[in-house]
Amino acid sequence: MKRKKKHEEHHDEAWLLPYSDMMTLLLALFIVMFAMARVDEEKFEEFRSEFGTIFSSRSGSNSIIGNVVDLGTSRVVPAEQAGDGGGEKTGTGDEVRSISGEEAKEAVLAQKLEDQKMAAAREDIKQALTDANLDGDVEVSLRSDGIHISLEDSILFQSGSTNLSNAVRQYLDLISGHIKELNKEVVIAGHTDNIPDPNSTNWELSAKRAIVVMDYLVGTTGVKQEKVSIQAFADTQPMATNQTTEGRTKNRRVEIIVYKDYE
Repeated sequence: MKRKKKHEEHHDEAWLLPYSDMMTLLLALFIVMFAMARVDEEKFEEFRSEFGTIFSSRSGSNSIIGNVVDLGTSRVVPAEQAGDGGGEKTGTGDEVRSISGEEAKEAVLAQKLEDQKMAAAREDIKQALTDANLDGDVEVSLRSDGIHISLEDSILFQSGSTNLSNAVRQYLDLISGHIKELNKEVVIAGHTDNIPDPNSTNWELSAKRAIVVMDYLVGTTGVKQEKVSIQAFADTQPMATNQTTEGRTKNRRVEIIVYKDYE
């Protein structure tokens, strides 16, 4: 009696297709990573061509390599340089321009232009004071934060007074024109020496004197009030020693500070 042949089982081989597709995509990914890491484009083109030939037989006319990898003439912009938008294409689309990079360049240029403008304004103020023979009692300096104009107490107020002298009005009239032209934030700071004032504290005295100068600049010369504020320092920021009469005179002062937009 003949034995019946056992029916041979055939395993399902459908899993091979998605597996091969996955391997193809992984290989394409590695090629992309390779392309981004290499700078020799000529060798990469040869490499891409060889793999394109291999996969074209199973991917049809649209090669995975050809679709995924395209060096062209574009350049990769790092995320920290490209900003949230990742950059934008310009011209023919072959170059990627970093938006944040352009903004940074514009900011640097604006700062340089402002520095030049402030330096020119400082020279104009000094020249105007010299021409009017008023430069002896006013110090004009350009610092990292802006223009500092220091008016000595001898031309501002009588001792213990908060009323502007007639002489200082001429100084303020001359200075105010340049302040208005610059159109920047202005701080008026009052300072005193270390001698206690009999009628009020040195803090109150320095604040009152700063307010008087501010009122004149805004109410008489037309400086924009939204651009002006005051500070009071009493005797905490002396320019000279308080041990001499000359030093105390220098310390009793009002400073007009025209601040830069960029520091």
